Amino acid sequence: MPMKRRPVLKGIGGAMAGATLAGCTSMFSGDGSAELWHEFTDSEEETFDGHLETFNEDADQELDASGVSSMDEQLETALPANDGPMSFTWAHDWIGVQHENGNLYDGSDAFDVDLEGTYTEAAADAVQWEGNVYGLPYAAETVSLMYNKDMVDEPPETVSEMVDIMEREGEYGIGYPGDPYHYSAYLQGFGGVLYDEDADELGVDDDAVVEGLELIRDNIYEYSPNDLEEDTNLSVFQDGQAPFAVTGPWNLGDLRDAGIDVGVAPLPAPDGGEPTPFTGIQMWYLTSRLEEADDAVHDAVLDWAEWYTTTEDVATTNAQDHATIPVLQSVVGNGDLGDDVGAFSQTVDMGMPMPASKKMDAVWDPVESALDVVLGSGGDPREELENAAEQIRDSWK
Repeated sequence: MPMKRRPVLKGIGGAMAGATLAGCTSMFSGDGSAELWHEFTDSEEETFDGHLETFNEDADQELDASGVSSMDEQLETALPANDGPMSFTWAHDWIGVQHENGNLYDGSDAFDVDLEGTYTEAAADAVQWEGNVYGLPYAAETVSLMYNKDMVDEPPETVSEMVDIMEREGEYGIGYPGDPYHYSAYLQGFGGVLYDEDADELGVDDDAVVEGLELIRDNIYEYSPNDLEEDTNLSVFQDGQAPFAVTGPWNLGDLRDAGIDVGVAPLPAPDGGEPTPFTGIQMWYLTSRLEEADDAVHDAVLDWAEWYTTTEDVATTNAQDHATIPVLQSVVGNGDLGDDVGAFSQTVDMGMPMPASKKMDAVWDPVESALDVVLGSGGDPREELENAAEQIRDSWK
């Protein structure tokens, strides 16, 4: 399955453990109910619950929702058994794998919405695969730089400036989860691309990607807790031990709830390069369970996807409360959405959409293993990336 990017951000004593299954004794419905799955953090879930309540007030068929952990593993088990959700929310990059696995439902002839006339071009493209429309989009996102305003007056524009601050502020300099998704900005920061979906070319072992990994080793990981785990890296920022963190908008609300005065800024540029992070389009997927769903359930789920993704108040509230970047054309460019959205938007503009091809599924783990060996054990960047590339190409055969 594709890579997991959204961690459960744990506070002291577990106070911030998000995205749990609440008020539900069984993970799978199995009863034909119109169930939605999500993996929102606590802060996101509170907002989502309000939206769902509003929708249900006027709906002929009420929808249920469950927060689940390990979404990819749950879907892999549930959907082939005709169980699990009628719809779930995640970034667009799962669309290729879920299509190949037969887990999706084509809503091309069921939706009333005009994709190209309603959403941004990138968002409209993201929900389509091989002529099918497998859901509707509601936000763009990526990871960006967060800084503690009590420790940093002005966010750095370059990696060199960031290093200067990290050397003098905090027990650690930065909390930066050590996986290919979070590190993509700098792995691809000198013109390299881990996987070029359009050209169907692997770039993991290119000189430019090697240079990016060397930058990470020498200028970022050195100032981190020397741990690749997300929880550890986010905790040092949350606890005031580091002036910086790199994460996505999904963690912003919970970090502020923990008492950190968080600012958001575009990712700093390396000398001679430009951060190029992977970006995602969040969407409500339609699952294969809709094929045999009751008419009332089928229609309610599609109505939900249309309502959630085309209601301006939903897009605006999500942006203002969680810094999600609207993809609804009527809201895009709204100057009242706040500085957080502006900063994340700048970083999205720097980036590239995550490949949705199933071939990308074979890239994540070998690259993550290379990062672990290089950063955790002192391995040679070129050698480890070449090993990763060989493993990936073998798996493609």
